[in-house]
Amino acid sequence: MDREGLLRSLIDTGGIGLEVGPGFNPLLPKSEGYRVETVDYADAESLRKKYAGANVDTGRIESVDHLLTQGGSLADLLGKTRRFDYIVALHVIEHMPDLLGFLKSCETLLKNDGVLLLAVPDKRRCFDLFQPLTTTGAVLQAHLERRTRPAPGAVFDDRAYNVVRNGSIGWSADDDGPLSFFSDLGAAARSFREAAGSDRYIDVHVWRFVPSSFRLILRDLREIREIGLCEKAFLETEGNE
Repeated sequence: MDREGLLRSLIDTGGIGLEVGPGFNPLLPKSEGYRVETVDYADAESLRKKYAGANVDTGRIESVDHLLTQGGSLADLLGKTRRFDYIVALHVIEHMPDLLGFLKSCETLLKNDGVLLLAVPDKRRCFDLFQPLTTTGAVLQAHLERRTRPAPGAVFDDRAYNVVRNGSIGWSADDDGPLSFFSDLGAAARSFREAAGSDRYIDVHVWRFVPSSFRLILRDLREIREIGLCEKAFLETEGNE
């Protein structure tokens, strides 16, 4: 079974769904008849302009139903409760400034038996390799502070420590090619000052996981009653996710 088929097998694709950040590669294209609403940070025209010349099929970019603006929660944006049978967020959660807030929104939007389907990068096999693991306390702190954009320190870390292997941002378990940094400390310092001196949203990975650390955070959040979501199914790392 290919990746798309595997992911689709984990949800009731005949139900009503929400796909967050599908960009140029939706798992559940509306054009194929899926009853899905989409959320993204930009409309379809803006996304096509962004990815023009990026060696991707911009024809797969579909109309965006809901625009998620900086500072708004997903639940508030949609203004609905218990509507969706599933929510799909592939390579999204690591970008969310307030990870816990995102999970709470998903819980509000899902039906009682609904499923949140996540694909999460494994930091051991992508450009986050040298970054420290996220902790539950850091997730709680970000929610307490109601963060709406990545902190300047997260921007610095992204520029200072992210790496490629053989020129690629992601790799498989048996790839042991040479590593090289994205940029230098001077560039990281400039990015830090830019992030600290403006309100512009600079997109980076805010959170980093390996399978066990991600599962532990979700269990911690449930056990301290921050979320009611619980793990239904788990798949070990394939490729770099």
